Amino acid sequence: MKYVKKVLADMPKCYALCMFDGADAKGFVAGTEKDGPIRRFALDGTPLDTVAEGPGGVMTVTQVPGRGDQLLATYKFFSPNYGGDDAKIVSYTRREDGTWSESVLCDLPYVHRFGILKGADGQLWLIACTIKGACRKVKEDWTTPGAVYVARLDGALEEYDGAHQLELTELAGCQLQNHGFWIAPDKGFALISTAAGVFRCTPPASVGGAWDMSCLIVQPTSDIAMVDFDGDGLDEILTFSAFHGNVLSIWHRTEVEDTYQKVWTDEESREFLHAIWSGTFAGQQCAVIGNRKGGRDLLRIWFADGDYRIETIDHDFGPANCCAFEDGGAFRIVAANRETDQLALYEVIEG
Repeated sequence: MKYVKKVLADMPKCYALCMFDGADAKGFVAGTEKDGPIRRFALDGTPLDTVAEGPGGVMTVTQVPGRGDQLLATYKFFSPNYGGDDAKIVSYTRREDGTWSESVLCDLPYVHRFGILKGADGQLWLIACTIKGACRKVKEDWTTPGAVYVARLDGALEEYDGAHQLELTELAGCQLQNHGFWIAPDKGFALISTAAGVFRCTPPASVGGAWDMSCLIVQPTSDIAMVDFDGDGLDEILTFSAFHGNVLSIWHRTEVEDTYQKVWTDEESREFLHAIWSGTFAGQQCAVIGNRKGGRDLLRIWFADGDYRIETIDHDFGPANCCAFEDGGAFRIVAANRETDQLALYEVIEG
């Protein structure tokens, strides 16, 4: 494919992204890792409004299901190296006059990734992952592992505040380098990746039931995504390894349920793999990925003629996160190019 690039904004350490189906307009949201705003854009890249001027520390931002006026975002996670003690999850709700209110959902130091799942009974659940549990004033201190927390979501989330917070329950502790996170399109389960491997977390089928947490891949893994590349009806798992690593691989499910076998590894070493998205784009099941060092590329991966293929979308801009989507027949990718302080939109101009 060929793409045309449009730079949407200069956002220092632009990092988190999510699609947002707003009551007033469809679009996407971008937030900054360091000091900076959360901003909303239309699907064509037109600026819409500023959700919050700061303080930044946005590792994750996501829309609340069924709410065209509400987002949840990580707040004040400025660094896993002694910069996440004050981190929390905050709700942002759009008022009728177009301004946004802010309210603390829960304090959660070192919260890195989180999302919302839906049980078989329709019940919504928050699932949140801390990348570590604490940190001394030492860079790359992993002596206290992170954890996975869950909470049942009921009522209006904007009614929580600093004094009345959502109560979290620890689902799994000792999650070393708890970094990768992917939610199924139907919100039926999440994949979480750590130094131990890739785990699938499924919420209870009904309130009062138990969560299921199953290990799918045993390998130190930084990030993951799932998609049926080869069209055989079984989703493959795309992995980056090890932590913030340089190895890109694809795993295919075997005849044994919940067991995956590595079927492809990229011959090229790609330093600091980080951005990852998967789904259907321009009629193909594919993934869009990016790395933050070395070539600092934005890439697309797909399957054709019996093999996995890679093309370069952009080079030397260092994406931290990305999303691909369709807009009335136009196919676009938005990338948070953290290493060059740039929010960019790429549109397919030739298939």
